[in-house]
Amino acid sequence: MSKLNVELYGKLLGKITQNNKWFDFVADNDVFEKYQISSTIMSLAVPLLLRYTNAQKRRCANFFAELLPEGRNFDWLARTLPNGDRNLYGMLRKYGKDIAGALFIFDPDDPTSSAKPETELVDGEKIRYLLENMPQEPLANSQISGKTSLGGVQGKIVLAKRENTWHRVHNGHPSTHILKPVVPEYPTMIYDEAFCMQMAYNSGLTEYPVWIESFDGSDALVIERYDRDKDADGNRLHQEDFNQALGIRGSEKYQEYGGKVSARRIAQTLGRFGNDDDVKRFASQLIFAVAIGNLDMHAKNVSIIHRPNETITLSPVYDQVPLRHQNTDGRMALSIGGEYLHASVSMMLIASELISWKCAPFSEVPETLSFITNRLETYYNALENTIANNKAYSELKNEIAFFISNLLSGKKAGKFSEK
Repeated sequence: MSKLNVELYGKLLGKITQNNKWFDFVADNDVFEKYQISSTIMSLAVPLLLRYTNAQKRRCANFFAELLPEGRNFDWLARTLPNGDRNLYGMLRKYGKDIAGALFIFDPDDPTSSAKPETELVDGEKIRYLLENMPQEPLANSQISGKTSLGGVQGKIVLAKRENTWHRVHNGHPSTHILKPVVPEYPTMIYDEAFCMQMAYNSGLTEYPVWIESFDGSDALVIERYDRDKDADGNRLHQEDFNQALGIRGSEKYQEYGGKVSARRIAQTLGRFGNDDDVKRFASQLIFAVAIGNLDMHAKNVSIIHRPNETITLSPVYDQVPLRHQNTDGRMALSIGGEYLHASVSMMLIASELISWKCAPFSEVPETLSFITNRLETYYNALENTIANNKAYSELKNEIAFFISNLLSGKKAGKFSEK
């Protein structure tokens, strides 16, 4: 069995092997000339070590597994491979060159590994085809030269944008944008997400634009990737979501499934490896999710960026989708002060959650309440200054205004009723 190289910022970190169905990662000895033993440059949960215990090996497998899609996206990607390669090793071998973050995973013994990364100019008609035929060409991967993987459940494709033209990526060329099509079961969802991400942009939670664009008459949500940087080695920034950072996997991203993740664990991890500003920015993202009725802010929707100098920062906010008006149970992915039901969350409950983190920015009740109030007022102002697409949920602005107003007045978020 060949070994897969795992590179980051132009340096070989180690190699992946799979023998008798056991997945293993071994750090390269030379990597310790650049990074100290126990460096977390690759992952907070998988520091670089000379040897890994069985428990640490399982965390390694979790970390790399979380680089792959979920649900039907995983199935679509797996179906492009022979039956014997439809496993973690085989998927990374085929699709590890353009993934979330800056890891570059490939088989040096595979003749196609030396193929030059390149792009292919595509027009609106081709992009529409790719959006409508994801099962056949998942993530817009070419059957021959596609090397892209990306986590998540919702269907999507990835492309590279150069000035005003769109390009399909081949042989590991870095993609720059994610495109999501209209979901027939939830026809307003991409328009609702576009509105809330513009609202987040206007609130200073992200500097990366999100917009709706039509391709040959077919609308898509276009998202500029925050883990791409033309000035970085390989034009990529390494990122790690909190499933990876906490050493968990799959549905454990939801607090109620296994209890291994919580807002407190995320905040305390940020406090330990980052700084107080990261904790405050995470609190801002959490409050924003409550303000808009986003029930799906789980561990994979919160990430960190690993800088080449081994420091970390919290990633900009992403995937903020209002869901209270959809057919859901109204329960949040992460509890707030022990409460999962969004309608029952209040400002005091948010304050109790933040104070429970035992992090410096939120040690006193008055200061914590002042912080929450400031954030909610900022979001209300952004709400008033953000324009919704006419295909978004018709009462979206009114619903969000209802939640924020209730929270600011000391009430529970409550249940919005259409007029």
